[in-house]
Amino acid sequence: MSKTLEERIAVLEAREEIKEVIAKYNHGVDKHDEEMFMDIWEENAVWDIGDPWGYCANKQEILDKTKAIWEGLPETHHYAMNEVIEVDINNGTATTVADVDATATNAVGVPLVIAATYWDKLSNRTGKWRLTERKVKIHYMTPALEPWSDKPETRINPKL
Repeated sequence: MSKTLEERIAVLEAREEIKEVIAKYNHGVDKHDEEMFMDIWEENAVWDIGDPWGYCANKQEILDKTKAIWEGLPETHHYAMNEVIEVDINNGTATTVADVDATATNAVGVPLVIAATYWDKLSNRTGKWRLTERKVKIHYMTPALEPWSDKPETRINPKL
């Protein structure tokens, strides 16, 4: 059974809104923007980060964990890509999977290179697409082998 033009447009609009949720997650955590980061979660959302960060069962736990991450990794840069988004317009739900590359500097200045995957469940029951669940699989989080500085102005290598 083929979808109507209106249904097809609704799915395209939902996909774009969901891409923005994924981007706001990255921007919110990287820029320490608590308001942006917390607005993407449903009240009883689940955030299962796995090792080394653990599991959160609601927005308050997510906020507490985020603040702990900001202390442990005061600088992060997340880049999500390869999003596969499946939307069920009739039920107001969606699922996504996205790959993530990230860099971070931990609390003692050690640079980290990170690769992960996000598996998401979303809902628009509040009138806005939000995460109901995000499972994160960190494939690796390893120190960079080259010397690194916690002073951003020293990180450009003009010899490259």
